[in-house]
Amino acid sequence: MIIAEIGANFNGDVDLAKELISLAKENNADLVKLQLYSIGNLDRTPETLKILKQGEHSFEQAKMLFEYGKKVGIEVFFSVFDVERVKWCEEIGVKRYKIAARLDDEQVLAAVAETKKPVITSISPQYPRRKNWAQAFYNLDLLYCASKYPAPLSSLRFDHIDFTFGYQGFSDHTIGLDAAKIALARGASIIEKHFAIDHQTGIDASWSMTSGE
Repeated sequence: MIIAEIGANFNGDVDLAKELISLAKENNADLVKLQLYSIGNLDRTPETLKILKQGEHSFEQAKMLFEYGKKVGIEVFFSVFDVERVKWCEEIGVKRYKIAARLDDEQVLAAVAETKKPVITSISPQYPRRKNWAQAFYNLDLLYCASKYPAPLSSLRFDHIDFTFGYQGFSDHTIGLDAAKIALARGASIIEKHFAIDHQTGIDASWSMTSGE
């Protein structure tokens, strides 16, 4: 399974987001992921919040992009960062959720668990979660993740990662495709990587994959 993570790489331009969704479909991605948050609820530096503002969606935009995915034949789903955005997703009709590596909010995790829908979550050594956090989830896939942007290959420590029984996949923040290929060779069945129109357009463009990649 290949997940194309648009994130904020659409630069606040809904037409560009639609183009990226279409390109993901045309180039054989399995899922497209966007992020749902309010910058007023995020604990980030002012500089980071200014950047993240470009990736903020209204409910109407999120629903439109979800429906556009259905129109072109690819499933769109979302990383959620607060309970209100979980409610949005339920109203929109999403089939699954993503939980970001740094999210350890009990209320958000509980709200997602209550939906009984499949969940994909990134796990990062930089953001350890409390014990037994995963027990409430109905269907859970774990993605190993190095939460550095971009992540150097030397930070991955694949020799310590079990993609057969421990993790189902890899959330890739490295430059290029080498790390994803190594993860696949070591047994990963899910690759999530940021997705951009090119390597210059978008906040995460330098470590994103393009449609050709």
